[in-house]
Amino acid sequence: MTVGDPERKASRSVAGLKSDSLNSLFETIPTILWTADTRLHLTSVVGGGLGAAGGTADDFAGATLEQLFPNLSPSSELVRAHGRALEGVSTTIRAELLGRALHARVEPLRDLNGQIIGVIGTAHDDTEHHVIEKALRLSEESYRGLIERAPFAICQSTVSGQLLQVNHTMVEMLGYESETDLLLASLRENIHSNPARYDEFLAEVERKTLCQGFDCQWVQRDGTPIDVTVAGRALRDLNGEVSHLEILAENTTEKKLLEAQLRQGQKIQAVGQLAAGIAHDFNNLLSVISGESEMLQAETSENPQLRRRIQAIQTATEQAGKLTKQLLAFTRMQILQSKVLDLNAVIAGMHQMLVRLLGEMIQISFLPAPGLGRIKVDPSQLEQVLMNLAVNARDAMPQGGSLRIETRSTHIPGSYGQYSLEHSGEYIALIVTDTGHGIEPDTQSKIFDPFFTTKPLGQGTGLGLSVVYSVVKQCGGFIEVQSAPGKGAVFTLYFPRVSELEEEKAAGPQPVTAEKCSETILLAEDDAMNRELYVEYLRGLGYRVLDAFDDESALALAGRHGLEIDLLVTDLMMPKAGGYQLAERLQKSFPALKVILISGHFDDFGASDPSKTWPFLQKPFPLRVLAQKIRAVLSQ
Repeated sequence: MTVGDPERKASRSVAGLKSDSLNSLFETIPTILWTADTRLHLTSVVGGGLGAAGGTADDFAGATLEQLFPNLSPSSELVRAHGRALEGVSTTIRAELLGRALHARVEPLRDLNGQIIGVIGTAHDDTEHHVIEKALRLSEESYRGLIERAPFAICQSTVSGQLLQVNHTMVEMLGYESETDLLLASLRENIHSNPARYDEFLAEVERKTLCQGFDCQWVQRDGTPIDVTVAGRALRDLNGEVSHLEILAENTTEKKLLEAQLRQGQKIQAVGQLAAGIAHDFNNLLSVISGESEMLQAETSENPQLRRRIQAIQTATEQAGKLTKQLLAFTRMQILQSKVLDLNAVIAGMHQMLVRLLGEMIQISFLPAPGLGRIKVDPSQLEQVLMNLAVNARDAMPQGGSLRIETRSTHIPGSYGQYSLEHSGEYIALIVTDTGHGIEPDTQSKIFDPFFTTKPLGQGTGLGLSVVYSVVKQCGGFIEVQSAPGKGAVFTLYFPRVSELEEEKAAGPQPVTAEKCSETILLAEDDAMNRELYVEYLRGLGYRVLDAFDDESALALAGRHGLEIDLLVTDLMMPKAGGYQLAERLQKSFPALKVILISGHFDDFGASDPSKTWPFLQKPFPLRVLAQKIRAVLSQ
């Protein structure tokens, strides 16, 4: 290789480095010494570290760093240090090469005139020290991760309770400003809400050396109690005496709260199942009472006094039916016949009724927001919500007052108070404000519980606000309550805003046609009294009725009569298979078959296709309504 004068000068300047004595010295220490020309071609390499670098001096001569180490990035510190050396800048770096940790010094190589003619560098193999240092650093970080950032309070204390060491989690858990601040407190006197519980824990630890699952209460610096579960062990001196304690504590306050909420939820679910079962059986009985009184009234048209008594029975039946509907709304086992509604229009339509309901001593005002938009809700349930809120407000103002009903359109951002991302979106708010005696803080958490009431015995069912809560939840909304003793209450109900066009108003009740009917109806009803009532009534209208007491008898009748059947009227809840399954099986065999579902309460009862819907009647219903529904379905 031919080199210019600078290169020859570089060779002469390092010739002395190749003496036998220096070579012997460099071969005995884990160091590499190298020089390179201005093109960064290595001109000499010596040192005991060459073996770790993967070659001999002859292997490196004339090569560039990129050629020797293809995986070495041009932006690496080692390459950049060589470039800086050619610019006259010396650099000390740490680098990893071929799995070895190097501590290197790279600086300019100058001739006798001070001109830069290349690079000279030294590197010491520092791998062993680097590995030990890295292991120590990882060990320290592991300790900090396990102790300092652990999700549990960890501390050491004397037997008397004087804290010796605490982690940061314990400082945050107890609300202290710093570890030093917390170390001034006594575990027994300042942190345990009951020092006697600390003594019990200490006795347990001294007896067993290790204690786990010890439940007690600690007190935060501001006096707030928190529930904790403690584990600890005793460390003993040479005499076997307990010298100090190591303690780990978990804040279980939220966990215990969730457990209490779960138990409450399970209790509510059990009550709901009981209420639904009672409502179902009660509605069946009411259906018989309503139907029989309706038929009796038709037969006694010439006796006004008897008709008034029958009307009183029907009125009482309707009131009882409303009560069971409240139970079903609470248990969410009432079928929703939701419609797109204008909330302002519904409130305006109920205004006079609310005025009469509240009485003269309570002033009612309505402030509707213009351009409110629409919500989707069952109209009867929405009316029930307004009635319940009005009655609740009236009872809170026995000496009179005012009730203000407002509406407004609002946007809920991604995070809103106690409500998370799932509640974000566009809502229509219904705000009901009263000037009553307000709600005690301890009571506010219970007002939506079923059967909870602050009214005297016999003056309230405890279902009013629980029904309001259930209806709003079924619509996908939520409720806020603001109240204080003596300052009234504000109930804000948020209903999701919908973009659908307003549905056409349903036509009012149509009179039952006087024409004789001749279609064939398959009636499946397991309740004998209701079945006999419906059969008698429908046959009186001219229908041919095939009656069955369960799904198997209904299928048998369908097998015999087949295409003669125009309509299936079936109860949803029957002993074997429910009305949904019966309707699905029959429609597979007879696709043109029309269906009407009836029930004392609603559930899917085994529907294989939840998206499939059929006309539905909730018991109890007037017989004329059944006749109207049948005529409407058969006319489609």
